[in-house]
Amino acid sequence: MTGKHVPASAVDERERELLDAVRGARLPAEELFGDAADLAAEDVAELATTEEAVLTSQGGGLRPALIEVGGTLLGIGAVAAVLTAVRSGWSVDIGVAHSLVAVGVLIAFLGWVVGRAVFAGGRSATTVGVLVATGAVAVACIATAASVGLDRVIAHDVSVPLLALGLLLPGIAVLVGGSRMPRQGLRESWPDAEWLRRFRGGLRAGLVPAATARGHVAEVEQVLPSAGSSAASEFGHPLVLAREIAQGNRVARTRRWWLSTGTGTGTPLVIAALVLANGSWDALTIPVAVILLLSALITPVVGWQDRPWANAR
Repeated sequence: MTGKHVPASAVDERERELLDAVRGARLPAEELFGDAADLAAEDVAELATTEEAVLTSQGGGLRPALIEVGGTLLGIGAVAAVLTAVRSGWSVDIGVAHSLVAVGVLIAFLGWVVGRAVFAGGRSATTVGVLVATGAVAVACIATAASVGLDRVIAHDVSVPLLALGLLLPGIAVLVGGSRMPRQGLRESWPDAEWLRRFRGGLRAGLVPAATARGHVAEVEQVLPSAGSSAASEFGHPLVLAREIAQGNRVARTRRWWLSTGTGTGTPLVIAALVLANGSWDALTIPVAVILLLSALITPVVGWQDRPWANAR
């Protein structure tokens, strides 16, 4: 049940129940409960909560955001290390232009990750600011690299293994730091204006149509005067309610499916085209492009069974 939005306390309690049942029956667990995967699927359907899904999602606070950033840093560092080793062998000259381009690409990726996390947290205006700021910095880095030229070098004959270690360590450090952070609970106290703003943002982050999102916000605004309590007291956490509504909205589910499938298919295709066009992987160019193409083909095949319009029948 790990990673299935089941609270840790519920997992521990369920494990104790199963162990007590096995000890009391004095039978093997498989004979008593059947297939472990089937039992786990049933438990997930019963025990998973929207609150846990929000806590562990990109908009659930600093911890999941740091883990996402660490994974991005590690992935970019690994690709850069392998590419450097393939093209340069055991030592490499580090140029100013290449470094600036690398920094610009890294900032663009990190800006995208942070922007997604902020957007998932229901902060639409902040998302625009993050994307614009990081995009401007990335463009400035690449423009500066073009003006500097390729002849300026920062360091000569740098050891590629040491460079690879330096590229990988930041991602590992952020991943370890993020995973070791204590988990924080969901915020309980909200001013009504902020609650409504985050609720609207959460609906839009779940790809609920704008008109539908405005309707839900208007319903809450109509209820609050007669309820005599705050929006948080009446409806709970805004992102939890928004996520529940988005999960039940067919249009939103269809949009999310198309977005995830299109991204999972289009991104590897674009990267494969760039790899083939630049030939930057030398002898590994064709194998890398083939792997990316296979990844692009697998994504829609795997996701086809989860298409919303089929599950709604």
